[in-house]
Parts: sequence; C-alpha cells; structure tokens
Amino acid sequence: MTVLVTGTADSGKSALAEELAMQTGDRYRYYLATMKVCDDEGRKRVEKHRKMREGKGFVTMERQSGLSCIADEIINPGEVTVLLECVSNLVGNVLHDRPDRITLLLSDISEKSAFADEVTDDIAGLAGKVHNLIIVTNEYTMEDGFDEETGLYVELLGIVNKRLRDIADRMFDLTGNT
Repeated sequence: MTVLVTGTADSGKSALAEELAMQTGDRYRYYLATMKVCDDEGRKRVEKHRKMREGKGFVTMERQSGLSCIADEIINPGEVTVLLECVSNLVGNVLHDRPDRITLLLSDISEKSAFADEVTDDIAGLAGKVHNLIIVTNEYTMEDGFDEETGLYVELLGIVNKRLRDIADRMFDLTGNT
C-alpha cells in the first residue's frame, strides 16, 4: 500500500506518518531520510525527528536521490514498511544536483514534466518493491516575492505532489484542504 501524508510545515505530518508506519503490522520499518544537512537548523531538525522515532524500531537509511534502489539493500523488501521523509527535500536535491538543469527548466515547460516524471517514477519504483510506503511531503503556495528559482522549486514540488496523489492508495491532507 502507498500512503501519502501531505501538509504545511509543522502540521504534524511526521508524527502521523510514524503512527501509520507503526500500524501496518510489518515487522520491519525503515525510515528513508532525504534531507541534506547543511547547517545547524538542519541538524536540529534531524535530531528532532530521530528523537520522535526513538524506540519505534526504525532502521534509518539516508539517500538524497535514487530511491528505487533502496529496496535492493533491504532484506525481504516485500515484507517491510518504508517511511519516506520527505519529498520536498528530494525535489530540492534532484533540482540542485545538476545546476544547469535549473536554466533549462526555467526556459522549457516540457522539461518540468520530465523532471516530475523522474522524481515520481523513482518513488513509484520504490513503492512497487516494498510492502508499504508512507510518503511525507510539504505543500507550499506561491507567494509574491519568491525569486525565480524558488518559484520553480515550489511549482515542481506541486507537480510531483499531484502525481503522488494519483499513485497513492490512501492520502492524509493536513493542510486543511479537501
């Protein structure tokens, strides 16, 4: 089963996703962390999430992209739950892995679809290899004052989130939207 948990910052997405992972009945649970830690704020966030998972039996794996290959590192992947935290980090990672891509994405609308396909297909590939995948993602709204690159990131994340809604078996929306 593929479950999507979406919401705004600090809306309780992580706590809900962990609770859902605990309820799957799978003996093994993996926490797939996608955040690149670059500063003290990032380190504090990682520590907060580690404390939240403490004692819950999660095996933590860190991967910034190439998620579908994770199943090859898991014993009996068809019998596990993977909690993917978080798609917003993943989109940023893939976007910034090739800086030349940003210029292309800003100038060619078809590249946005190809980018979203790449990220979504990677997640769907993982979903097809494990028993349960719980996906956490953020929702942002376009605000005045975003620079061009930030606007591109928010747009791409929105496209990926829409596609994830289409592949999810269940969805929990903590934004207050229906």
